Amino acid sequence: MSRASAYTLMAFALAAVACGSHRAPQFDYGIRPCPTGADGHLLSSDALQCWFTAPSGRWRTLSHESHYAVLVVNVEAADLDDAEAIARRFVAGERATFSEILVYVQDEGRTDDDTVRRIRWTLETGFEALDFSVPSP
Repeated sequence: MSRASAYTLMAFALAAVACGSHRAPQFDYGIRPCPTGADGHLLSSDALQCWFTAPSGRWRTLSHESHYAVLVVNVEAADLDDAEAIARRFVAGERATFSEILVYVQDEGRTDDDTVRRIRWTLETGFEALDFSVPSP
């Protein structure tokens, strides 16, 4: 094998490894990107029907519910590293209404025993992260 061929092969291998670090989105589910301004209404029914953008990829709200002064949000994201950025968006819009906000972020295209990251926010403690494994249903 020539030196040029070896360098070309190494470049392709490095590119494959780099691409593998951020998985491509698994499925679109027929859901479109969110329209401009949708992130100002994250608890609206329209926000349940689109993909938002985050620093490392896309995310969407799967469900949300409130219990007294606590908001619980379930999110699917392309990258768990975006969990705090996503939670900050909910806190920015809802901190006047809720005393505690819990955002559970699961990886898009979960497999068995994947990690879920919970971001908890309260006015007293700020943001706290907890990772745990949950078996797929």
